Amino acid sequence: MTESDDVSARLTVLETVVRQLITHMAVRDDDPARWVQTRKTLAMSAIDADGPAHAALLHDATAGFFDQAELVAGEYSDHGKPGTPRGLVR
Repeated sequence: MTESDDVSARLTVLETVVRQLITHMAVRDDDPARWVQTRKTLAMSAIDADGPAHAALLHDATAGFFDQAELVAGEYSDHGKPGTPRGLVR
């Protein structure tokens, strides 16, 4: 395994864990879709790029990163499924 392969594998694992954490946190909120949208907006506003092309690339990557969480949060929001009651959140 090359160093590049190792870095790629670590980034994939990190991305997977963070996506699951975001989804986990979102469905426990009273408004899951809004929770995800707020985190996405915060992430987009934190992008500091060297030019418009690089900024566009980073914005697209950030949007793609939140796709799964948006889908899950949308399912909870659209079907009237409440988040986990506060007393049950660990």
